[in-house]
Amino acid sequence: MQTEFVVQTKNLCKAFAGKEVIHDCTMSVERGTIYGFLGKNGAGGALMLGLLYLLAAIPRLDPSETDLEMFMSYRSLIGLTNIMLMVIFTILSAVMSSKFIIEEYAGKRAILLFSYPVSRQKVLSAKMCMVFLYTVIAMCLCGTVIFGIFFGTESLFHICSDTLTLPTILYCSLSLISYSLLAGVWGIIALWIGFSKQSVAVTIVAAVIISIVMCQIMAMTLNDLVGAALFLVIGSVAAVSAWANLKRIIANIEV
Repeated sequence: MQTEFVVQTKNLCKAFAGKEVIHDCTMSVERGTIYGFLGKNGAGGALMLGLLYLLAAIPRLDPSETDLEMFMSYRSLIGLTNIMLMVIFTILSAVMSSKFIIEEYAGKRAILLFSYPVSRQKVLSAKMCMVFLYTVIAMCLCGTVIFGIFFGTESLFHICSDTLTLPTILYCSLSLISYSLLAGVWGIIALWIGFSKQSVAVTIVAAVIISIVMCQIMAMTLNDLVGAALFLVIGSVAAVSAWANLKRIIANIEV
């Protein structure tokens, strides 16, 4: 059976004002597969916004394609975007946890932390709260900017075949908050896995695996906030258990 490619480039180059930003890029994306890019800091928001517009325009590129129905509604676009943002910010949470928690409790650095006139558990909880809140707030702000620009331009230049209504915007807000909380929750679980191994690499790999697995599972409940709420409850229980276990580990560390 011959492989069908939906995107294919060979020796692609792109320059802005004489500065080459893409050099000799060759890639092939098969139909039915997911292909992701990991760019430098600052590229995520623009990439997600561009992807959102692409998804909205897909049905217009080939209206006869029956498999593109999921891209024809705002709710599907919102769900897809939030899932991908969740993956990005789960990994971001793991990276921050590795920097501010795992590395801080490795070797002689732990002696300084344990010398503070504050209980070990409170110091750990403060660090975990900081990472969790940063992850949630950052994703909410990033999503708000992305959806704000998208919906604003949609009101001027309509791309999606769906109709933009107030309930859709409310759904977007609730969905974004839910997935932002999930990103923070999965980040805590990845931290617990990495901390048990005292490894930065394990923490980040765990975050990647968790986010990808949850991405695949949650894609089945794309337009259902109840599904997202259910995963949030389950994830929160697991995160609270992981948090409590980390506090016990910290309390028993000898320096």
